[in-house]
Amino acid sequence: MPCGEPVQVIISPLQMNNHITALFVVILAIHHATAQTPKSKFDSKVKNLGVTFFTVPEIAKFTDCVDDSFYDLASMDKIKDKSFSCAMDTVPISKYGTLMNTKSTMDKCLSPIGQTTMKLIDKVMPAMKTALTKVYDKVIGDIKAAKNAGSAKQTVMNKGYTTATSVMTKPLIEQVCKMIVQKINKVEWNCFLTHAKTLVDFAQYECSKIVKN
Repeated sequence: MPCGEPVQVIISPLQMNNHITALFVVILAIHHATAQTPKSKFDSKVKNLGVTFFTVPEIAKFTDCVDDSFYDLASMDKIKDKSFSCAMDTVPISKYGTLMNTKSTMDKCLSPIGQTTMKLIDKVMPAMKTALTKVYDKVIGDIKAAKNAGSAKQTVMNKGYTTATSVMTKPLIEQVCKMIVQKINKVEWNCFLTHAKTLVDFAQYECSKIVKN
């Protein structure tokens, strides 16, 4: 072949099909690796709704811990207890000091009225339960229906997370927040707003602008 003459590369139809197939497989693999599952969509939404203390992977660890309670159709009270336990188990050692310091400073803020952080949580729990009953009923109802239909556990939980993602909205958080404000006094509300920002960004919600007299 004379020097400098272009070399023709001939690709057969079979080779072309193989290349196209390989490219298609690679694209599917990339999509599979990056596509969000119903659970990961829920975890990300929780973060976007204002959770500042936990990262998305930490939220995912929390939901991994608590979702069996939903699958077992546990009561709201049992899910609440499990959630507290899972939340503490989720806190990494590097953040434990921050959490304890937040609780300590909030306790000091509440002490002039003989209140504590844990007693304040107990005080607002009935209001939270009332505000979240419809959400609980919807999520549990869809999980129960999927179980009754004989779906595999993963399919059942996918349905539960899809429903939870659709009902967990900013208007819902606003509703819960406003119901809580009605149940607490000025000192409790001010202490909460001052110290809860370590855990949740309430500045994005209108209820954070409420002034108690």
